[in-house]
Amino acid sequence: MNIFDPNNKKHIQILREELRRAKRLVESYNEEEIWNAMSDPERSQALMSADDDLAPDFADEFTDTPWLDIPDVITNRIDLRKYSTEKPDRQSMMFTRSLIRGINNRVKEDANAAKFVKAYLGKTLANRVEDLTSDQIKDLMFKLHEFQASLSNFVAPSQADIEQSRNNMANIINQDRIDNPGFSRD
Repeated sequence: MNIFDPNNKKHIQILREELRRAKRLVESYNEEEIWNAMSDPERSQALMSADDDLAPDFADEFTDTPWLDIPDVITNRIDLRKYSTEKPDRQSMMFTRSLIRGINNRVKEDANAAKFVKAYLGKTLANRVEDLTSDQIKDLMFKLHEFQASLSNFVAPSQADIEQSRNNMANIINQDRIDNPGFSRD
């Protein structure tokens, strides 16, 4: 017997709610810290958003309760991010947007990068790079850069190559001193 009926609107609504909840759980933010910074009216509003049927009685019961003492069945339904007073500064937002543009440009130019980003998004349950948190975007850019560098044909110079380069530069500088005695590089 199949419990989930894809034609049942109630089942689809429950599935969507569970998917939203799962995405929220993947994101990291400090719920207790936000709860402690909230005012009583904000706490009541958040609690009532969890279950409108219980309304004010429900909110009155848990408004003064520490976040970790509220039953999980309630806390799992409340998204406190909108009550967070901590907002990212403008400069970090601009940096994050520039990383998003950089990632999107690499995806357009390189099929391997597109596959890598798609695999990364699949692991985070996000559909687009813009859906990631700023920390995830930084992590993705770093890993994408490492991935693309691993595919390149770059070979690090040997110690002999480095020494030869130093000798060549020393010869160029000495010849320049001879050719231009009035000009000092020191």
